Amino acid sequence: MKRLLPALVFLFLSATSFAQLTSGAQTLRLARATYEQGRLHEIPSILEGFLPKFNRQEKVEAYKLLTLTYIYLEEPEKADNAMLSLLQTDHYFEVNLKDDPAEFIALYRTFRTEPIYRIGAKVGANATQPNVKSYLPSNDGESKYKMGIAFQSGFVGEFPIRKDLILSAEFNLQLKSFNYENVVSKQDLSADPSGPPVILDYTTTGKEKQTWFSIPISIQYAFLKKNKLNPYIGLGLSVDYLGKATNTFSRTKTDRTSYPEQSEEITFQRNQFNVSALASAGIKLKVPNGFAVAEVRYIYGLTTITNSENLYDLYGKSIPTDGYVDALFSINSASITVGYVYNVFNPKKRARK
Repeated sequence: MKRLLPALVFLFLSATSFAQLTSGAQTLRLARATYEQGRLHEIPSILEGFLPKFNRQEKVEAYKLLTLTYIYLEEPEKADNAMLSLLQTDHYFEVNLKDDPAEFIALYRTFRTEPIYRIGAKVGANATQPNVKSYLPSNDGESKYKMGIAFQSGFVGEFPIRKDLILSAEFNLQLKSFNYENVVSKQDLSADPSGPPVILDYTTTGKEKQTWFSIPISIQYAFLKKNKLNPYIGLGLSVDYLGKATNTFSRTKTDRTSYPEQSEEITFQRNQFNVSALASAGIKLKVPNGFAVAEVRYIYGLTTITNSENLYDLYGKSIPTDGYVDALFSINSASITVGYVYNVFNPKKRARK
């Protein structure tokens, strides 16, 4: 008896589920046959009481039948309500231009069916290169900056202006880094003056790491030709705030004791607000409820980030750099990101023009 009871419960639940599915399918078949026979007044009573029991696919068909019914019964308000319910049930519903009646297609086109906005997130990597405006050497050395690689991530919101134009706004955390080197060659005055001159190289190397909070705003142009990748290009501006900058550096000297690697916060030597121009290109691949996005972007710094007021106070007086000071520079970077944006819909009847 103990073994029989669970089996009976399972059979009862299975039979109930099967009955509901069968009943839903049968109800739709009955409504379809009634519609084809032209007995339109009977369709609302067949479908409306059963709507809560339908699954999503069945609801879409039921609302479509109701919309068609009310169109032909010349009840425009009820037809609008049925179409709205259809679009709220399936945000991606599209009319069949070949098979759907012209009246149904015309009514569908009076509704807003596109997403009102998209939200999502992106992650990726960037490569940063200082753009030197001028060197201000306080020694006779040679300086150069090299590109560095770092991580970035952020949130994105997209707001369609029209089908081919999208306003994009982001909030990003960007870690940026780059390297520098300053080499000074000096004659060793302590060497034997009777012998050939001895040249010593003093080399200061460093790696600067920066933490930026950025708000890029751009206009994207989407190419509307049928393409699974949905390519786009974009132009815009980015307003950036520097949260922190640190420099890890060391100095070596030919045949002499070198200074070990040290780190120093140098945020005070940087202008914390920055404005950049940006250009981007990417693709948006349709996936469930939104798009998978891949983008390449180039950012050109418009403002100098070196704070010239503190330029000659680099690292403090106690840290030897052999007179080296930073150049005046802005920063340029290129990034590659991937992410996902989720479509948010709010279907509604368009206002009559």
